[in-house]
Amino acid sequence: MTQWITTISLGSVLAITSVYWMADDTHSKTIDSPYEVSVKHVQDDTDYEGVPQGIESTIQLVSTNHACDKCSSKDPALHHKHQCQTHNLKQDNQYRGIEVGGNRWIRMACDEAHQSVKEGGGPFGAVVVQIDDVSNKVIRFWRCRNQVTKNIDPTAHAEVSAVRTVANELGVFDLGNIRQNDPRLKLTQPGETSHCEIYSSCEPCPMCYAAIRWARIDTIVFSATRYDAAEPGVEFSDLKLYQELATPYQDRGSNGLRVYQATTKNSLDAFNLWKNTDKVAY
Repeated sequence: MTQWITTISLGSVLAITSVYWMADDTHSKTIDSPYEVSVKHVQDDTDYEGVPQGIESTIQLVSTNHACDKCSSKDPALHHKHQCQTHNLKQDNQYRGIEVGGNRWIRMACDEAHQSVKEGGGPFGAVVVQIDDVSNKVIRFWRCRNQVTKNIDPTAHAEVSAVRTVANELGVFDLGNIRQNDPRLKLTQPGETSHCEIYSSCEPCPMCYAAIRWARIDTIVFSATRYDAAEPGVEFSDLKLYQELATPYQDRGSNGLRVYQATTKNSLDAFNLWKNTDKVAY
């Protein structure tokens, strides 16, 4: 089923609407989301097929590349500078036991990443699927993409943008246990409880992983690996972040980072007030 989907971009005064063509094989109703650029909230009523079936584990240490058919760069010097990659890079046994095939959701996330690049954005996409716990039917899903360059926001990765939008539209903090009787719930659901799962075109960076887990999402499926993202021409390496997180604060100076723990009399005032006041827990 092909359909027109409208993407709403909210400015400080005017709402600017752009329209583009997208192929959607879900036979679903699309609802424009006002919260983020390039986010599509789609109602659904199909059975959820679950995480893809496992496949035989593979280790690929070196990229096997071939020349791309064409290059879209306007600079002739960059034409065919970087070859096309043909398989995911996997080092050691890091992904052993979690390797699975594809399904419509992970393909959708990768398509969203591809479309993002075509429209001048970063090469990352994510899909969040809301599933009814009893019937196992898809209630709705959101197609999201990287917003860093469009929003001038270094935190607007695809997964973070997805978590922000889904939580905002649903009106809940916990995307792993969405309850029908929650007075904050903004969108309807057929059963008493539902949950969300996330599909990402690439392995989430530490920030995105933390955002997903803070949202209490318990199922993450990604396709490209951190090693694919670090390849020449892509160059979104998270290696230094992983190394920093594994290094004591006092030893992080080699990366040019300065971190200090300050002792001040009012440092615990907020926590003490939080303990003994009416609050919205999350």
